[in-house]
Amino acid sequence: MVLLLVSVSSVNAAGIDIGRAETKLVDGVYQLDADIYYTLSDEVLEALENGVLITMRVSVNVERVREYFWNETVEQQLQHYQLQYHALSGQYLVARLDSTEQQSYLSLTSALRAMGSIRNLSLIDKSAVKEGETYHVQLHSELDTNALPAPLRPMAWLSSEWQLRSDWVTCPLRS
Repeated sequence: MVLLLVSVSSVNAAGIDIGRAETKLVDGVYQLDADIYYTLSDEVLEALENGVLITMRVSVNVERVREYFWNETVEQQLQHYQLQYHALSGQYLVARLDSTEQQSYLSLTSALRAMGSIRNLSLIDKSAVKEGETYHVQLHSELDTNALPAPLRPMAWLSSEWQLRSDWVTCPLRS
């Protein structure tokens, strides 16, 4: 019984998990596919349902692996995804802030799944990768508390309910 309760509470725990991240080479450009799983805390969900825009930041670094020194970062990208709830229509809107991409969804689950599904994200041109060197990609996602409305930020900075972030996940840069 105790194990069942622990497993149920861990399923409902708020947070961000990166389930899969892999790269591929397409037409001379390395691309990233990843699955990020978002679970919102009760406070974040309440704010969303009351009209607060929630912004998730996805950081992607391409690094050249070095044996005796720190790895060299050869490319960095930040992607911002904004989640919004429209009470009148009962729909969730997901927008990618660095483009004009915007989609609406009937359920929060569908919106979070779509927001976490990264496909064919261009990383780096093959010509920028040195032959014989090893490269990897690091991926991380977090709730951007600085994008919240100013009155909400101090509470978000201090509350663990708003500190939603994933661990860094590393995958090889491969053809």
